[in-house]
Amino acid sequence: MNLILKINNFFKILLIIILIPFKIALSNQLIFEDNESFRGENKEFLSEFNIGNKKSDTWREVFSDKTFEQINLFIENLPVRNTDEVIQDLIHEILISEKSFNRNLINTQDDKMLFQTFINKLFETGRLSEIELIYSQTSELENNSFILKKMIEANFLRNRHSEACKILEKVDQDPIFFGKTLIICNIINNKFDEAKLGLQLLKEQNQPGDLFFIELAFSLMSEKDITQSKDLKKNLDKIKELNPIIMSSLQFADISPNFEQIEKLTTSGLLFILSNPSVETDLKIFCSEILVKQGRINVEMLAEAYQLAKFENKEIENAERIYKSLSPMRARPLLYQSIMRDNKPDSKLRKIIALIKISINDNLLSKISHLVGDLMDFNEYVKSHVDSILISKMYQSREMFDKAKEILNKNYKSPESDFRNLAINLSEFLSLQSTNNYSLENKLENFENIIIADSVSMKKILMVMILSTDLSQGLVDKLFKVTIDSDVRTIDIKDFFLANSLSLKGDIFNSLNLLFKIIGNKNFMQLNLIQSYSILIILKNLGFEDAFKKLTERTLL
Repeated sequence: MNLILKINNFFKILLIIILIPFKIALSNQLIFEDNESFRGENKEFLSEFNIGNKKSDTWREVFSDKTFEQINLFIENLPVRNTDEVIQDLIHEILISEKSFNRNLINTQDDKMLFQTFINKLFETGRLSEIELIYSQTSELENNSFILKKMIEANFLRNRHSEACKILEKVDQDPIFFGKTLIICNIINNKFDEAKLGLQLLKEQNQPGDLFFIELAFSLMSEKDITQSKDLKKNLDKIKELNPIIMSSLQFADISPNFEQIEKLTTSGLLFILSNPSVETDLKIFCSEILVKQGRINVEMLAEAYQLAKFENKEIENAERIYKSLSPMRARPLLYQSIMRDNKPDSKLRKIIALIKISINDNLLSKISHLVGDLMDFNEYVKSHVDSILISKMYQSREMFDKAKEILNKNYKSPESDFRNLAINLSEFLSLQSTNNYSLENKLENFENIIIADSVSMKKILMVMILSTDLSQGLVDKLFKVTIDSDVRTIDIKDFFLANSLSLKGDIFNSLNLLFKIIGNKNFMQLNLIQSYSILIILKNLGFEDAFKKLTERTLL
């Protein structure tokens, strides 16, 4: 079977989840068309591109007094692997918005390097259509090898191999810069002699990791079934990081990468994994959970991924008993499949509760709530205080506040239910953008004249209240009477002071630099109180209202 037939067969079995929704829709042929409607005014400096949908002064002056080294380090340090949708959206806005630079501090060579840094970050975050849009707007990029290589790799990641190879025809085909790409395109086009010459040149360079690619490429030109090759798999295991060419080659060969390699992928690679029929199902589920948290796929696609997991009927029937012995990534699909098959309300409820429990720590509560929140009448079957707390969180995450209060009142128990009740009200006020201070004052009366144990939940609820309300005198009086026993040893007071001081001065550059340093690739819900407060105060003081609202609402769950 020749390679083209192999590839066609792969395409026939592509899963439904191949349809990854990109936020900027472009025609597949955009980069080959001379579409003047996309071409903006030519700019002298490539780094000053602007493909944002709205004019905003927020980002225009952020870098205006910064040196090349400061700006480049800021962009390089963006936490592009963070799984939080709020952080991903903030990074996206920074990358696509119009920016201006002090040309006394940044020369032409610096500008070129800055442009490449921006493009690299767009690529890593899976914003592939945005890169094509930048190319289409700027005539100076017509023969720019760097951006064209990124567009070639982007097309490989979207299974548009013929388009990728067409772009290659437009560039100076430097065998050092485009070596592996030239080889793959020659193989795809059945130009095996040219491919073998390229492989020989690659072999002479003797670079780490090339041995696997060389062996794989030679195998693709043969009719052998290479999926069981022990040598090939042994060499694959030595590769710690995958690039688009290697990933496409693995797909052609019907070979799955391993978990360690998948775990290190940026968003662009994760999106590719979902469309690759060669990848093992558990790895697709891992990618789906990250991408749904980043807001790059919807919950329906997560449900489809969960349904792909293979379990025996006996395992599905006993899911409630055996799920604890599995990893959360494996347990969630098992519970979900079992829930969808269960017609007994009591056992169905127990499985839903279990699924919610193992989703909270992984920041999947709101997504799972949308999958299971309408499957039964919870008010009729919830019997315990603990279950009421969890189901109230489920409803609250969907902004169904009346139902959250109703289920909470069924098995009310102080002080835990008091915490929840206060959190639901705060979340509702945030959603309505209208605060009822009198209602909050009444609820705070439950905590007067007692010392509350060191409760992270209560601390965060009070933090949100102080940050997001006008703090009437009555509310301040009530807050003075709330006492929480606290362990101050975990406080990073320096970052706290910096977050408040820098953001109050409107210093966006340094404030966001600090924000990204604090959050890194961590889950916002697992930050300590001071870290959470520092991030929220930065967003609030800088006027990032949507991001502030989303994180405060999540804090209240």
